[in-house]
Amino acid sequence: MKWLIRGFAFIVAFVIGTLAVSWFFFGEPSCILSSVLFDTSSAQTLKVEAPSTAETKAKETSVCELKNDPAKFNHSIVKVSGYFSRGFEDSSLYDPSCKARQWIWVELGGKKSIGVMYCCGFTPKRTREEELEVEGIKLPLTEDANFAKYDRFLADGKNVKATVIGTFFSGEKIQYSNDAPVFYGGYGHMGIGSLFVVQEVLSVEPTKIENRF
Repeated sequence: MKWLIRGFAFIVAFVIGTLAVSWFFFGEPSCILSSVLFDTSSAQTLKVEAPSTAETKAKETSVCELKNDPAKFNHSIVKVSGYFSRGFEDSSLYDPSCKARQWIWVELGGKKSIGVMYCCGFTPKRTREEELEVEGIKLPLTEDANFAKYDRFLADGKNVKATVIGTFFSGEKIQYSNDAPVFYGGYGHMGIGSLFVVQEVLSVEPTKIENRF
């Protein structure tokens, strides 16, 4: 018990002495005390990457929600995970688990383009001179490593599964006759789809799951 009391007294005396000396010489005892009691030389700063502006604004949704109620998401910035295909007269966002017959055509923001033939008398190009603007909305594109992989896979004819951020345009509500189904269109091949503009790719991987629509 005596040794415990003596040890405690020694520690108290040491701390008080350190405070007194540091106050006398430096006027900042807290700095000296912290360096004596705590070793911060090995401390590491954890870097947390802040979400992009687009990701902060984005509404998280699904391919099925976009297809089932296009008007609800018109002009919305959304975050969605789904499957993408690109080819002759095709640039689609799809999900095999979704049975809705609504087609979603995919384009790229910024000055990049899908470069897909989708209509008569049209020459597809992979770039555009000006940043994409749709219905008065400017649509920039984040061209980083994830986007480069996404674009390369699709350009090579591979379908991909990706989580992306972009702006959705429902198009106009269309019904060709009283007996025909109602859909939203105006974009893509023959104008029979809504439009999704990819502006940032968060993750991407190739997939063998095909678009059956």
